[in-house]
Amino acid sequence: MRPDSRGLALAVLGLLIAAALSAPLIAPYDPALPVGLPLKPPGPDHLFGTNDLGQDVWSQWLWGSRASLLIAVVVTLLSTGLSWTIGLSAALWRSGEAALTGLTDLLLALPAIPLYLLVVALIGPSQVHLMLALGLLSWPAFARVVRARLLAVRSEPYVEAARVLGASPMRVAVYHVAPATLELLPAKLVLTVRFAIFAEATLAFLGLGDPAARSWGTMLSWAFSNPLAFVNGSWTWWVLPPALAIVAAVLSTTWLSIGEDRDPAGRRADQSGLRWPRWRTARTAAGVSPG
Repeated sequence: MRPDSRGLALAVLGLLIAAALSAPLIAPYDPALPVGLPLKPPGPDHLFGTNDLGQDVWSQWLWGSRASLLIAVVVTLLSTGLSWTIGLSAALWRSGEAALTGLTDLLLALPAIPLYLLVVALIGPSQVHLMLALGLLSWPAFARVVRARLLAVRSEPYVEAARVLGASPMRVAVYHVAPATLELLPAKLVLTVRFAIFAEATLAFLGLGDPAARSWGTMLSWAFSNPLAFVNGSWTWWVLPPALAIVAAVLSTTWLSIGEDRDPAGRRADQSGLRWPRWRTARTAAGVSPG
């Protein structure tokens, strides 16, 4: 991936994050209150016009960015932490390996979107339930990658050397086996952010988001449920802003994930000499200073 493409992707994400963080400061109106005539075109008073209820679309877009990106961050942290923990346990916990691997394979075999739809429909539509459903059900793919990586590292000479030097199984797992997965995290984090933004928009568009909480997905759901959105060209200021924001967020995270896949953090660390040599790692396992 060319540096200018990565810079553009970072700039787009930076603008979206800045909009989300500054929403309470720069949003001119309460997004839930009617503040103008219905379907008023964009102008000085309403930058993105108003919707069918006279609510300011620009204010809704700003607060929607806050909600959508918050959901993406929570889902990413929850999914990544869970997948890393389960992958690590499946690789190092011999007695539970079969059960964890079977659970991973089962969830991977189920179609994702229908599964999310079913779970959210059962527990009720809300932002918290949406985050829990996406975070708790999106871990299997990365857990399998983590397990495969750890199984390969477990038999490396420097790990065997740490065992020979007297390191406990827990110390070997924490200090020498688990860090081998850290180079996988940047791409995983970026890909999960992309997934969470798209999945939240999809589920909210289908009516499974919290209607009282503004997000880009709920903005689209409300607009498409009202035929007035496509009268007199009002879709250009009512539908396009949240739709383009979702597209921009998904494309920018996709570009970043391509860059991380071609130049992972672990490879850059190796090339810059930031990672300790493996013989030092083995010495540290036995309690010897790496210096």
